[in-house]
Amino acid sequence: MSDLLNSPAESSNSKQAAQPRRRRFSQFGLPGFFLLMAAIAVWTAFFTNRRHIASLESRIQAMRPMVHELIVEDTDRIAVVKLEEMWYDENIWDIYLPEGRYRICLATRDVDQQGLAAPIERQPLAAGRHRLALEQERDDDAWRVTIARNGSTLLEVEEPLTWDPGSGSSGGSDFSHSAQRPADEPLVLFRRRFTCPDGKRRNITPKGPTEGVLLWIEPDAGTPAAP
Repeated sequence: MSDLLNSPAESSNSKQAAQPRRRRFSQFGLPGFFLLMAAIAVWTAFFTNRRHIASLESRIQAMRPMVHELIVEDTDRIAVVKLEEMWYDENIWDIYLPEGRYRICLATRDVDQQGLAAPIERQPLAAGRHRLALEQERDDDAWRVTIARNGSTLLEVEEPLTWDPGSGSSGGSDFSHSAQRPADEPLVLFRRRFTCPDGKRRNITPKGPTEGVLLWIEPDAGTPAAP
């Protein structure tokens, strides 16, 4: 009989004992659940960003050759790239020269399909990075070919109006992509050869040396380099 009388009290006590445990679970379990969800969100975002960054890096590497950017992978070799033309016949190069002595040379006569020519003007050029620009302009009485380094005139040659008959030309410049060349060999930046009439109402490029523009950099062990 006493067991029957005590059963409801014991049942009530057991319910009261269970309620705090449920409250403690809800108090400590819910914040932990939110922390777990936050951690999952952070790691999901982290791995998503890593995949996105890796994808962008692969695209950048694929597009890098199309960007006219100077890339120096071997500091013992010359590096050169021709910048993208913003207008017709714009010729600008970014150049890296390793340790050593160099000179920049400009010829406007006897320009052949290959090889070099007797320079009309030349100047020493120091090791390091340079931005070189070539301009060919005509005024009322002459042609002027100018080479600028970092915005300042370095070489200038004046030729008569007959030098370029205006009938056309062949050649130009490579290096639309960054390239490296040996430092102990001449680096031809620009080669242009003017055409001439052939007597049949056509303009042809002579097979041998002719007037034009030849610009190159060569090693020079005996000339002090300009700063």
